[in-house]
Amino acid sequence: MSSVTTAQGGKVKGKVLFVGRDIFLGTMVSQIAQKAGFLTDSTVAAKVFNAVSSDLSVKALVVDMKEAKDFLNEIVEAGGTGSRPKLIAVIFHNDTDSRRHAQKAGFEYVIHRSQLGTNLPAILTEKDRK
Repeated sequence: MSSVTTAQGGKVKGKVLFVGRDIFLGTMVSQIAQKAGFLTDSTVAAKVFNAVSSDLSVKALVVDMKEAKDFLNEIVEAGGTGSRPKLIAVIFHNDTDSRRHAQKAGFEYVIHRSQLGTNLPAILTEKDRK
């Protein structure tokens, strides 16, 4: 059985699933995750449960809170299935309502879009908290 490697030649650490439709944000998340050694994919909030529960390689859900507000329960429920991925909400810096909703729903991390390049690699590569 052969292992999957990244473009940089390292071993793949799993998959990061971007939840949202924002092409710019999705591309940013994808580039950061791939550089950290992950494969990437995307889905819309309404389909996240099926995407996560059927793919044990998903290690993190990076969720665009601009779109996900109506699906927070489904996203958090999806986070409890499959490989139990990290739940990461991405917000605009001045969007206090999205921050509050994400924290209340049970997201482990809430980060500003401007902090993705700094915080996302660290979150993705940190050891799981038990």
